[in-house]
Amino acid sequence: MALTPRLELKQSQSLVMTPQLQQAIRLLQYSNMELVDFVIDEVEKNPLLEIGESGEQAPTKGENEPGEQEINGTDADSVASSDEYLSRDNAQNGDSDAPLDTDYENVFNNDTPSDEPLISHGDSLSVSGGGMTSGGSFEDMDFSLEQRLGESATLRDHLEDQLNMIILPPNDKLILQYLIGMLDESGYLNEEVETIAERFACCNEEIERVLAIAQTFDPIGVFARNLSECLKIQQRELDRLDPAMEALLDNLELLAKRDFNTLKRLCQIDTEDLRDMIEEIQALNPKPGTLFGGEVVQTVIPDVFVRKSPKGEWFVELNNDTLPRVLLNNRYHTVVRKQARNREEKEYLAECMASANWLVKALDQRARTILKVSSELVRQQSVFFEKGIKYLRPLNLKTIAEAIDMHESTVSRVTANKYIATNRGIFEMKYFFTTAISSMEEGDVHSAEAVKHAIKSLIDAESPKKILSDDKLVELLKGEGIDIARRTVAKYREALNIPSSIQRRRMKNSAL
Repeated sequence: MALTPRLELKQSQSLVMTPQLQQAIRLLQYSNMELVDFVIDEVEKNPLLEIGESGEQAPTKGENEPGEQEINGTDADSVASSDEYLSRDNAQNGDSDAPLDTDYENVFNNDTPSDEPLISHGDSLSVSGGGMTSGGSFEDMDFSLEQRLGESATLRDHLEDQLNMIILPPNDKLILQYLIGMLDESGYLNEEVETIAERFACCNEEIERVLAIAQTFDPIGVFARNLSECLKIQQRELDRLDPAMEALLDNLELLAKRDFNTLKRLCQIDTEDLRDMIEEIQALNPKPGTLFGGEVVQTVIPDVFVRKSPKGEWFVELNNDTLPRVLLNNRYHTVVRKQARNREEKEYLAECMASANWLVKALDQRARTILKVSSELVRQQSVFFEKGIKYLRPLNLKTIAEAIDMHESTVSRVTANKYIATNRGIFEMKYFFTTAISSMEEGDVHSAEAVKHAIKSLIDAESPKKILSDDKLVELLKGEGIDIARRTVAKYREALNIPSSIQRRRMKNSAL
């Protein structure tokens, strides 16, 4: 057979994800902060878009000026009017308004009017679509705690002020400045002396000498390399670091295990002296760096609110206050379109309008999808909101996906990095998805979180004279109808950071 070049036509089918589809899918798993950053980037690239004031009231349909229309990711009325405008304008330019090609387009099918519940579950649950058109905040709840935080001096600023007030050779100040930068939030130095010495091309003794100067800074205990050294620095400052105390601080692991007999032998002291030394240690600060303000702790801002109406129905609404508001400048587009002189400029305007059209649909679809998933989540866990964690049902992504006719991957993306505010606190949406623990008798299974809560309750109520072993916990749980293995109890206990029965017995029965 001769080897010769030839041309052949081959027909095949393949699934291709367009860039817009990929971005629309990524939008689902964005948190509200990430969504704001994305919208800002889009506004910077698109001259027809503007950022609206977050404190503005969303105008009702027909209230906008002729030159501007508001695009809000959760405002169904304004989105509809924006779609009509964009479709009409694209028709004038000869462009077709193609729908957003996502694998969860069925969210738009059979849209429920905003004045009716999206889902109703008997007489106990009603999910409202009011969150699509109103601000999602409770009148009796305030999540603006970060606005009340004041600026405070950091540990680094405090140490640098002391560094500027002492007289040292330039090389020592340079090393000290580096050491300050290597401290963690607790005031500990986590880098080895050998590494620092190699970085500055000097000997270890030189670094140790500068480190000894640094350990005299306020607050006492900073620049320590471990807990034992931190407590030694503080005791040395108090002139209480005798050989017995030093031996005790060198064996803190024995103190944690409550092995007092070994400690008394190592320190060569009696029970009374050991009790006094432990009281001294308890009065020290194991994390001196925490006395100063560090990075501002960001409060969790919920994406969805769940509340109960006076009629006893559960309502779900989106937190619109955290969602970006985008304005489409219709007036500017009209002026610029008339001044377009060549094909490139007209194509650029058409691309900007198509991008704005896609942004409208993507934000609206994201909001509707989040609301639909969270509504079904509340319906499935309605007993939890009524009675507490003991009644948390086992739930997986497949159950939610089948109930709302979506793919599991879509539900997974929607619940990622999202928080829901309830009458029992703020929870991550993933919290409500737990594995099932079988029951001893035929009946409802138990969720893993409910079983963990039961284990913690039993251990909290145990008597110091009768510590519950893992085998005893299994027996008690089976008495409550929970069929669970001993290794599972041990795994859940460790996940709750609860010590073993031997350690708890030492902790509760140790008395000097």
